[in-house]
Amino acid sequence: MLKLEAPEAVTVPCEYCAKQVDKRELRKHQAYDCLQSELRIMQCPKGCGQNIEARSLEKHIVDECPLELVPCDFQLSGCPRRITRRAKREHNSENIEYHLSLINRGSLERDDRTAKVEKTLRAREMELQGLYTALDQERKERAEMFDEFEERMIGMLEAFEERIKDNTDNSKRALNGSLLTTNNVDSMRRTVDGLTFDMQNMKKEALDLAVRVRRMQTAQAEQASGPGAQRTPSMGG
Repeated sequence: MLKLEAPEAVTVPCEYCAKQVDKRELRKHQAYDCLQSELRIMQCPKGCGQNIEARSLEKHIVDECPLELVPCDFQLSGCPRRITRRAKREHNSENIEYHLSLINRGSLERDDRTAKVEKTLRAREMELQGLYTALDQERKERAEMFDEFEERMIGMLEAFEERIKDNTDNSKRALNGSLLTTNNVDSMRRTVDGLTFDMQNMKKEALDLAVRVRRMQTAQAEQASGPGAQRTPSMGG
């Protein structure tokens, strides 16, 4: 009778520690012997008695272990207690009144903060309304100033044109009659002097307007720099 020989053992390297292990024993090696294996079976360090693969141990402690200390469900309301996961239900049932008082106190504090925020917002709204009113007034004053300046300039130009026309007519009559006397020359000189004076006045008016416009622009820039900026005086000041 022929005697069957046992098949030769086939060794393979452990993917975690690189040790050569019988292929048939590889799973057992990785579960119980290999200290680097993610499949190594470990007992929960919290003492709950469960055996877990090393790769799942952290998840077990964070999400499942009944002996892990966790915060109270009412931590955000102010409860400072940390209890084991399995004791949470008992803790909640024994502290219902305390937890309700924390919720009520938190609600009152939120209401108080909300009221303060609303008060601040109303004050800012009134301040902004005041700034808008001041800005509208500045715009109105500026429009009135330009209208006034335009009207004055038109009047001066019309008077200027009229005096030029009169001077031209007088000069033509004097030349046509060969009566260009000293009086005629003096009259023409006075007319020219008057026209020069009018031109100087017009130039001064234009410069004054430019200064007032710059002041107005500066005032508006200061008002726009922030809600707390004080209103600047009107242009006439």
